[in-house]
Amino acid sequence: MKINRTVKYMQGILCLLCIILIPVIMLPGCSKTNGTKKKAKLETGEIKDTSIVIKAGDTGVKYSEVRNYCYLLKCQYEASFGSKLWKYKINKDTTIGDEAKQEIVNVITQLKVIRKTADEMQVTLTSDEKDEAMRHAEEIVGSASAKDKEEYCLGIQGMAELYEDNILAEKMFYVATDEADTVVTDEEARQADIQYIEIVTRGKDRNGTSISMDDATKKEAAKRAAKLLKEAKKTPDFLSFAEENTDAGTVSATIGRDSKLLGQKATDAALKLKKGKFSDVTESKDANGTTGYFIIYCVNSNNEDATYAYKEKIIEERQTSMFKEKYAGWLKDCDVSISQKFWEEFEI
Repeated sequence: MKINRTVKYMQGILCLLCIILIPVIMLPGCSKTNGTKKKAKLETGEIKDTSIVIKAGDTGVKYSEVRNYCYLLKCQYEASFGSKLWKYKINKDTTIGDEAKQEIVNVITQLKVIRKTADEMQVTLTSDEKDEAMRHAEEIVGSASAKDKEEYCLGIQGMAELYEDNILAEKMFYVATDEADTVVTDEEARQADIQYIEIVTRGKDRNGTSISMDDATKKEAAKRAAKLLKEAKKTPDFLSFAEENTDAGTVSATIGRDSKLLGQKATDAALKLKKGKFSDVTESKDANGTTGYFIIYCVNSNNEDATYAYKEKIIEERQTSMFKEKYAGWLKDCDVSISQKFWEEFEI
C-alpha cells in the first residue's frame, strides 16, 4: 500500500533524527531565553487545534501539527501491536505513551531548531523536494479515514509542511557535515569471516552454566584446546566440528578490529589469518568478561561487502559526531518552551 511506503519513508528520516540529535527534554513551561523577541504566544488556556503549544525561537507549533505526528506513530505501530500499546507500562510510573509523547516533542523541537538554522544559512528545499513532500502528504491524508482526519487534524497542506521539515532536516545534516573526514582505509574497515571454537574457562557457556576454572583445570582445558586444533586441521567440515565442541553460543561471525565478540587478543589473531588458515590456541577475554581459549579458522580474510558497509558506518559516525556538536550550538542559541496546559493534557 502507498501509505505503508510513505510511513516507512518518514520512519527513515525520523530514525536519522533519533540517531543524530541530542535529546531536548524540556520541562513543561520551562524555557531558555536569548533576548529574542517572542512573536508566538504559548497557549495557557483551553487547548484547541490552532493553539500554539511549543515554541522554538520565533516559531510556534500548533497542536494540530503535534496530532499529525501522533497519527504517523499510529500508522507505524498500531497495526502490529494494537491501540492499547500506548498504555503498556515500562515501569511503575511510565507508559510507552509517555515515552512516545516526549519523543514527539523532542523531534518537533529539533526540526524547528534546524529549520531556524537553515533559514539563517539560506538552505532551502528545491521544487522537486517540495513536490516530494506534497506527494507523501497526499498519500497519507488520502488513505486516512474520516474519523482519523478529524481526530488527528489531518490536512494535506499541514502534512506537506511536516514532510518538508523532515526533508530539510536530512538536507541540513549533510550540509552541516560537508567537512567531515570521509577517508577510511581498507585496513581500517576490513571485515573478515571466521568460524571458531571457544572453550570457556571463566564465565558462562552456551547453556548458561557458570564456569570458573582453577589453574589445574585451566591447564587441562588448554591441553584439550591444543588437541582440538590438531583435529580441526584434519576435519573436512570445521563448522560442524566447531558446533560439536564449542562452549560458545555461535561458531561463525564477521568481525573487524573494533569487534568485541572474541576479545582483543583473539580478534587480533583472527585478523592476521589468511583464507583457509587456523590460528594458534589463543586465550582472550570478551567484552562481557568471559575468558576462554579460542581456535579460529579464516573463511574469508576480507568480506568486501561487509568492509564497504563498515566504511559507511565509520563515515556516518564521524558525520553524526560533527552534527551533534553543531546542533548543540544551534540549540543553545534558540529559545525553547512548552505549554504547561498542553503537556498536562497531551496523550498519544
